[in-house]
Amino acid sequence: MGLISSDGKKRVTLTEMNMTPMIDCVFLLLLFFMVGMKFKELDRKLDMDLPKTGKPNPSDPNILNTELWVRIMVKRGTEANPQPQYYVDQKAMRDKEHLRATLRQHAAIPGARKDPVILDVSDNAHHGWLMIALDYLHEMKFQSINFRQ
Repeated sequence: MGLISSDGKKRVTLTEMNMTPMIDCVFLLLLFFMVGMKFKELDRKLDMDLPKTGKPNPSDPNILNTELWVRIMVKRGTEANPQPQYYVDQKAMRDKEHLRATLRQHAAIPGARKDPVILDVSDNAHHGWLMIALDYLHEMKFQSINFRQ
């Protein structure tokens, strides 16, 4: 509906607002905070130490020379139904129970739980496969878990 002002120009008044963009923003914010809260809960359950910056001090007795490498990849030739392939220190694991048993053997070695564990995850590996490895490492109480970049 248009109104005519005293100077003869036609003015347009807006009678309603388009609420669609605001509703979209509200739903995106809601989704963002819901997902963020899930990760906060997971952070509290997993006790991981980030690596320190700078060069290590060779006289520091806490610096260990051993590392445990866990590699997670996709088995070849299974594009339709990918299966995980785990490696511990370059030894292939048959399945996730073999991975658990191998990690349990490493955890039984005195002082091995303080050794750094390096997770090397391939780009096409599923997130769930990584979470299985992290759950096992947490279960065995490994203290230093790092990711290869």
